This record gives sequence, structure tokens and C-alpha cells, in this order.
Amino acid sequence: MKPSATFAIGRNTTSLTFVDYQRIAGTYYLQAAHVQTVVQVEAGTAGFWNDRNMKLLYEGHIAYRETSGAVRQKLVAAGLAWKGWGDVPYGKATVSRDRLRAAVEIAGDQAYRWASYGLGQVMGFNAEVCGYSSAKAMFDAFLDGEPGQVDGMMRFIKGTKLLDALRACNWKVFARAYNGSGYAKNKYDIKLASAFAKFLGGAPVADPWADGVLTIGDKGAAVGELQKILGGVEIDGSFGRATAQAAAAFQKAHGLKADGIVGPKTWEIMKSAGVVAPVATADRKGLLDIILAIFKAFTGK
Repeated sequence: MKPSATFAIGRNTTSLTFVDYQRIAGTYYLQAAHVQTVVQVEAGTAGFWNDRNMKLLYEGHIAYRETSGAVRQKLVAAGLAWKGWGDVPYGKATVSRDRLRAAVEIAGDQAYRWASYGLGQVMGFNAEVCGYSSAKAMFDAFLDGEPGQVDGMMRFIKGTKLLDALRACNWKVFARAYNGSGYAKNKYDIKLASAFAKFLGGAPVADPWADGVLTIGDKGAAVGELQKILGGVEIDGSFGRATAQAAAAFQKAHGLKADGIVGPKTWEIMKSAGVVAPVATADRKGLLDIILAIFKAFTGK
């Protein structure tokens, strides 16, 4: 594969401002807190990496599903298409960029449908739902900056008829539709309610490690520490699909239920396997001590 160091370089990588939130919210007759809440829970910590490349995840199982014949054969032979989610690790950010660029060389602009992009990680195959003419058009629009990425996420919410649930703060309905039937397992509705209360000034946002479980949608130092332990994923403090996949692989390798949810049983195996030690710095040791103390509180071990 050709290196893709500049394949997804953003044209404006400035972080979102409150004015951006207000403007985007006004477009959809929402409060800024509604949009901030969705970004806090459903999006990553940033739309671009430090090297200014846009965040994206290439999904080879979608490439396999959407192709056939000679094109699929070429993709499979190049390691760019596979039957099921999780069959091939995501790897770090450069891996997804390399895969997408190589897939474009084989399949043309159709390949942009097979990755998710930016802050909201909107899948390319949802481009038309979001009002873009194509997945390539959405990819290009998202390179313009985080405001455009959030607008794209809001277009998806509008296109999937979820604006009313968002306006009404009906978090269960919103989470069920946005995140699927497993929303309750990952506590998306609770996370959304907590974040909205925070942005309205009514309550602090919940500590993602307060219940002894880390899962998709969680963010913070504890997630970053987990990513260091798992390895093979970017350390950005945001628990997304790549982190869940790595956690599930660890669980499967150690005979646990491979659900990608990191709770006391998974931490117990990590501890017994010596995965969490030794530590390199005092700061890391302090965070691990906190994690293990919470683990002991939940297990009594």
C-alpha cells in the first residue's frame, strides 16, 4: 500500500468554539447544549489527529458487503475486504488511511462509503441520508473542519428522524435509534442525560469509571490508560470502536465474554496476567492505583 501521510489532511483543524455550537444548534432549532451533548457522548475528542489528518476508520466488512466479482476479489487479495466485523484489527490511524487510499485505487470513489469520518464518525454510506451527493463529497466537506463535521452529524440526526427526540431530551428513544438495541448495555441514555445536565449547568458530568466499567462513549484519563494497556490503538482517551475491538480481542484470548466492555472481570485478568505492570511513570502508576482500588471495591479482591 502507498503511504497516506497527507491523504486526509484537514484544511482547517481549529477546534470547535461555543459560537460554532450556537450556530449549528440554531440551524436545527435546538439549544447549544443539545449539540454539545451529542458531541460529548457520541463523538470523539477531536475531528483531527495532531498531524492534521482527519480521524477515520476503514471498515473492511462493509467493503466486502458492498462489492462482488473481480472488485471484491482484488480487495480481499489486498487485505482490504473481509467478511465480518472484528475479523481484522483496525490498527492505528495510519492503517485506516492506508487502507482507504488503497481501496480508492481499486474501487474508485465508492470506497469512501466504507469508512467513518470526523468527530461524529459518520459512515460514508450514510452520505446521502445526510444530504451530500456522495460519500466522497462528505469526505471533502469534513476536511473543512470540525464545524462541518458536527453539521454532518446533525444532518444524519435529521435524516434519521431523531431531531424530535433530541429536542425533547428523550434520551432512551434517541440512544436506541442512534446506537442500536445495545444502547442500554453501554449506558448511552444515562451518559446523554448526564452530559446535557452538565451543559445546562445543572449537574457535573458522570465520571466514566465511577461504576467500575469502561465502555463505548467513555472518555478521559482512565480510557487513555486502558488504550496504553491494550496496545495497537491510538491513545486519545476516547473509547470508540477500535478500543472496543481491542478489548474484545483481549477478552476472547483470555476466555472471557468478548463484548468489548471492560469491567471488573477483565481488569482482574489484566492484573493476574501482569498486563498492568510494570508502569513507566509516576503519573501512570497513580492512575493504575486508582483503577485497581476501584476494582477491589467492586470485587472485594
